[in-house]
Amino acid sequence: MTSELISRVTNRLFGTAIITNVVRGEIAEEIIAMALEPEWQHCGGDYASCDLRHRATGQRIQVKQAAARQTWGPTTRAARFSIAHKTGAWDDKAGLWIPGRSRNADIFIFGWHPRTDGVADHRNADQWRFFVVAENTLPEQKSIGLTALQKLAKPVGHGELKSVVSGLLG
Repeated sequence: MTSELISRVTNRLFGTAIITNVVRGEIAEEIIAMALEPEWQHCGGDYASCDLRHRATGQRIQVKQAAARQTWGPTTRAARFSIAHKTGAWDDKAGLWIPGRSRNADIFIFGWHPRTDGVADHRNADQWRFFVVAENTLPEQKSIGLTALQKLAKPVGHGELKSVVSGLLG
């Protein structure tokens, strides 16, 4: 029963081309993790302070995502991504909350899925565009839109992520 249950839930959540907002971030995070492996490891979870961590240096990546096509149809709202400072971070190793204002990442990767047509598929890595931005270059505000992101970074495909992230780290 357990394997059937997992299969049914997985198919319900990820078995269609357009993924609900609630779990679409999992798709974006895995696309990015697959592009950056093996140097980077996915570490996101319920209260994780970041989504990926560099295996050697400990540097952190936070993934944000949005899509033009939603489960109810194309959105008319401009995409916005949260970049608000947090009040602390969960420390997995210590098992406790560490207070302190920060964004809990060295790099932000903003994933944008622009397609709204009949072939739009959030599971298709080739349809995503990514903006890779150093945290210290983000403005002091709670959110950022696509227009502002395009001034900070050029959009790249998943195949370019590894070299862009490496170039940002120096």
